[in-house]
Amino acid sequence: MPTAARTPVLLPSLDGLSAGAKDINGQGVVVGAARRATGYWHAVRWVDGQIEDLGTLGGLNSQAEAVDERGRIVGMSQDVDGHTHAVAWVDGRIQDLGRLGEFGAIAYDTAGDRVVGNYNVVDDPSGRRAFVRSGDRTVTLDVPSGASAYAVNEVGQVAGTYGFQSWDDPRPYHYQAFVWQNGVTRTLGTLGGPTSNANGLNDLGHVVGTSVTGTGQFSSFFWDGTALRRLATSAASPSAQAVNDSDLVVGTDGATGLAMMWPDPSASSQLLPLPDGAVGSTAINVNDQGAIVGEVHYVAPSWHSRAVVWR
Repeated sequence: MPTAARTPVLLPSLDGLSAGAKDINGQGVVVGAARRATGYWHAVRWVDGQIEDLGTLGGLNSQAEAVDERGRIVGMSQDVDGHTHAVAWVDGRIQDLGRLGEFGAIAYDTAGDRVVGNYNVVDDPSGRRAFVRSGDRTVTLDVPSGASAYAVNEVGQVAGTYGFQSWDDPRPYHYQAFVWQNGVTRTLGTLGGPTSNANGLNDLGHVVGTSVTGTGQFSSFFWDGTALRRLATSAASPSAQAVNDSDLVVGTDGATGLAMMWPDPSASSQLLPLPDGAVGSTAINVNDQGAIVGEVHYVAPSWHSRAVVWR
């Protein structure tokens, strides 16, 4: 697989070692989490390469998952009792979006005035429900159980997956990627096998994710609003994670543990270069200017990850 003409730039951490980037907006603001000297992880943002600890709801850990074009950040935080809440950070101040279920909630994405994610419940073996929040109103998506909402765009489309089961459920897995908008759910289908999983969504309504083929092969897909197509790659276990408005797709080969990108849905994948000393990488998100964020992995002085931007 050819290597993309990109340069990896490492971002600072809180403890000098461990951090991971989850999203980057058009202004270049990067968000994610970094380990503190205490060993606990806090949500952080990087602006002009400088790191800022975003804090928690009083608990030990927090995590930033996404940042929108207005600078709002969403993710999760523990409270003083250790419960997990979906949260947002606006102008550097944390807002509690609620536990929503008995076992807590997490917000995965934000765009416009919407926040999406999932919460966990005890009244169903699947254990999770997808939600969309607009303003101060939170709605549980009317999709089959075992659902998570992973992405939302500026026009209010939500991409996610339903049908997740508990780990001890004996039934075969049949989870399905979907797009939801204004109460209407559309299942995206699969590449011929039993499952598909939506990970990323752009403002054109295009979705990327993973699916199993009819021969049982794990593959990545691109959905153009009409049809699912398989992304070309020599990777043995490719996962497409995000797509920008130019249809640049990023992801990771799970077999080799290396980040990669597809310049467009008709192109073959390219590896993202590793910085010196790194042994692996993961690409998690990409902005509309083409900057890619994720993690690179090291084994010395001990195993740890560093937040990275590929430009």
